[in-house]
Amino acid sequence: MVIRSGTSISAQRNRTAAAPQPRRNVLIEGEHPMVVLEDLAARPRPDAHIIVLANEKGGVGKSTVAFHTCMALCDQGFKVAAVDLDFRQQSLARVLAFREATARRLGIELPSPQYTAMHHTSGALLCQELARVGWHADYIVIDVAGHDSPLARRAIALANTLVTPVNSSFVDLDLLGRFNPSTQELLGPGFFANMVNELREERLRRDMGTIDWVVMQNRVRRGISNNQARVDGALQCLAPRAGFRLGQGLTERVAYRELFLLGLTHLDLRHIPDLSHMRAQARDEIFGLLEDMGLPRPDAPGAPGARALDEAAHLAAEALAAAQAQSSLAHSSQGSTTRALAAHRSEASA
Repeated sequence: MVIRSGTSISAQRNRTAAAPQPRRNVLIEGEHPMVVLEDLAARPRPDAHIIVLANEKGGVGKSTVAFHTCMALCDQGFKVAAVDLDFRQQSLARVLAFREATARRLGIELPSPQYTAMHHTSGALLCQELARVGWHADYIVIDVAGHDSPLARRAIALANTLVTPVNSSFVDLDLLGRFNPSTQELLGPGFFANMVNELREERLRRDMGTIDWVVMQNRVRRGISNNQARVDGALQCLAPRAGFRLGQGLTERVAYRELFLLGLTHLDLRHIPDLSHMRAQARDEIFGLLEDMGLPRPDAPGAPGARALDEAAHLAAEALAAAQAQSSLAHSSQGSTTRALAAHRSEASA
């Protein structure tokens, strides 16, 4: 840097700092929807209905909702594939691995999806993995990391149903909509909402269908508070502006988090002889996720209809529970898991 004569170094530095700096070409500006869809349009994709869990805000329970969505669909007899795009945390892939370990330790069979975790950020590899694990699936559930990236945008662009969990906080709503901090008046859609809608418009322009977007409040506590009422009102106001539907996520339950560590849900408790009773309210919440998503029910030629499939899955589950009730968990390696599961007995049977 050249210093003019008679000008001190500190003054020159201050002048340089005060000068307007050029804008950096950050990712949110550089990844255009046209580029994203152009990359995906020519690649083979499975016929499965793709459900994407995405929110640039972390800590909202995306992996928990993704896991329970997978289990609810598997419980009904559908073929499900799960893809974890968070290559650092891999919460969804890890809980499904825990599920396999729990099933082996207890000596039982649990309905589970085929799953994979992505370690690369290529759109080509994403489509390749979707084809590998989900070509014969009815549904593919994709858990996206909590930040913007080319891979996240491609996953959202592939979605038939986009699910965005949020907590009951205006901090969580900031990426969906901009609100006046004093009056909570809606000022306009946020960065994430704008990005989703740009991808939707590009999909429509290419005759690739639209994205059904559902925003779900997750970890809602029981009871009504002033904050909850304000958040509810803000979402009701924002939904038509941003173009999403509202759904209900999972309430705040300790059992959800503790069973998660074992790869289990309340739907699995009937498969375990020592915990054959389960909490009906929690079960209804899990199936409520699917109802709010409004997923299509795939009926392949020659396959039973959706209602018949549900009834068959229910009867098979009841038969399995009855057969397992005659057995015991006598194997010594089963002890630690059985004790951990027994901790949930009071809530499961309440």
